[in-house]
Amino acid sequence: MLPPTRSRAALLAVVTLLAGLLVVVAPTGAASAVAPTTGTVTGVINFPAKRTQVEVLWFTSGWQFIGRKNAGAGSYAITNLPPGRYWLQFVDQRESYDIGKYAATDVQVSVRAGDTTIRNVTMQRGGYITGTVRTGDGRPAAKATVTAANRQGRSFSTTANSKGQFAIGGLPQSRYSVFTWDRRKRWVAKSTWAGAIRPRQGKDVRIRLDKRAGAMRVLLLSPEGSLTARTQVTVTNRTTGQWWTATARSGSAVFQGLYPGRYTLDFPGAGVWLRATGKPVQRATVRPGRTVIGKVKVTQRGGWITGQAVDAHAPAYPLAKAQVQLYDAYGTKVDETTTATDGTFLLDGQLYTQTGMTVVVNPNPNAGGWTQTTGYCQFQSLQLPGIPVTQGSATALGAVSVQQTADSPCLKVS
Repeated sequence: MLPPTRSRAALLAVVTLLAGLLVVVAPTGAASAVAPTTGTVTGVINFPAKRTQVEVLWFTSGWQFIGRKNAGAGSYAITNLPPGRYWLQFVDQRESYDIGKYAATDVQVSVRAGDTTIRNVTMQRGGYITGTVRTGDGRPAAKATVTAANRQGRSFSTTANSKGQFAIGGLPQSRYSVFTWDRRKRWVAKSTWAGAIRPRQGKDVRIRLDKRAGAMRVLLLSPEGSLTARTQVTVTNRTTGQWWTATARSGSAVFQGLYPGRYTLDFPGAGVWLRATGKPVQRATVRPGRTVIGKVKVTQRGGWITGQAVDAHAPAYPLAKAQVQLYDAYGTKVDETTTATDGTFLLDGQLYTQTGMTVVVNPNPNAGGWTQTTGYCQFQSLQLPGIPVTQGSATALGAVSVQQTADSPCLKVS
């Protein structure tokens, strides 16, 4: 299972962008963005015993998920990465119940423009938890869900067999609790403490589902109404520390098989709304055998950038259909839009307070930069570097002057 996003907002700083931004002009006639130069990460995967199928996932330095792929023949390669620092995670693809499974391995790498970074990785056998799950009357809890969760917020799940027996392998070294509920999500057990799990070592636990489970629908709200974006949210029992994850759709998320009590919610961020953790679920105490409805309001939104692309030769004339892209300081594209008929544009998303962003304007890329202003003119791409963004506030660029190419016929008109 993926590690949670660990991005943090920087200190708030309100900065107004004045005129006179540096304009970097692409070669004459260029129609596409001058994309940041990328790099490659590659290396060998070493195994303590037999080679197995491994999947490699990569994240930003703040653990925001970027992509995943299968590694082959004991090696891996990830190409086209913008310069910056990344986390790579290597995951053994064997079944969760295999106690010989290798633990997920995390490494951090630095990528340089136009260069290849070689980082070899050594896997090791993980720890494991085994046990048996029974219902309150002592019968085997067939097909019960069993999740081992550690102190770092990572969880590993499996399903018990027809006799209630289970095994979870490939566990990284840590301290673990075990959360369990039956396949119909009607009965649940308080979290079972497994303690320290070390590589190649295991613990055996006995679990009895003796508490009637409850259910909860959480309404997700913002200052603008319901949060309708589809995203994964997690609720955590404030007493036991057990957590459950569900997909939020159309403004709410439904959780079943919950241990009774009060809960907090973690929202990973969606649309323009920023990540929020530990938000109390209001007006909702889960009770055995009952369903309650609670709500959580997310209030922190990302920053946004506005502007208007205009003809530098005739500023009264806007540039419609221009492609506008936003890159962060590491060269990662974070948003893209197209100018309206009046040349205006809006760039937004989950933008935390930051500096060093770059706006790239590509005039009508589908027509080679040709746009109607004083005539049918050809325009160059440009970059506006060093742009700051403040979460919850707008950065107004105002009129963004886009130069015509040297061969543009409009410049030859007196």
